[in-house]
Amino acid sequence: MKHFVLASMLILPVWGQASAEPLQVKPGLWETTTVTEIKRAKAPTNLDQLSLEQRAKVEDKLAQQVKRETRVAKSCLKQEQIDSGEAFTGGGHHGACTRAFETQTRIEQEAWVDCKGANPMTGMVRMQAADTEHITGTIEMTYGPANGLQMLSASQITARWLTGACDRP
Repeated sequence: MKHFVLASMLILPVWGQASAEPLQVKPGLWETTTVTEIKRAKAPTNLDQLSLEQRAKVEDKLAQQVKRETRVAKSCLKQEQIDSGEAFTGGGHHGACTRAFETQTRIEQEAWVDCKGANPMTGMVRMQAADTEHITGTIEMTYGPANGLQMLSASQITARWLTGACDRP
């Protein structure tokens, strides 16, 4: 569960479109509040091949993994991250990721994320800049292989600019 929440908090590298505009926000220290809820756990496709006892164990385990968590983190955003589209588009991942912006304007970003590897994930990241110091958004992700156990999460993001100076590089 921990990597699900961390994935929604860290920054993903993204490839922007040539005509895309960066979000109109200030660089500096930002505080981000992420409320993540595992909507449901998707059962493996082979459940009907399991014995009743095995199936009950899998279903019980799935039910125990559903929860809601709120995290607050501070991060330093550089102008280069804002300009490239990296700043508010999702989470870090230990795998090869491809991304495509569906929208990238001064006030809104939408990016589809598809990550392969040991912990695959796919989903949509949507961010809106209310003004230069406030961002809101959502992240909807599916974690896990298509033919195995999958977790579906939805995160609500609110971020506010604190200061132009960062404590760390």
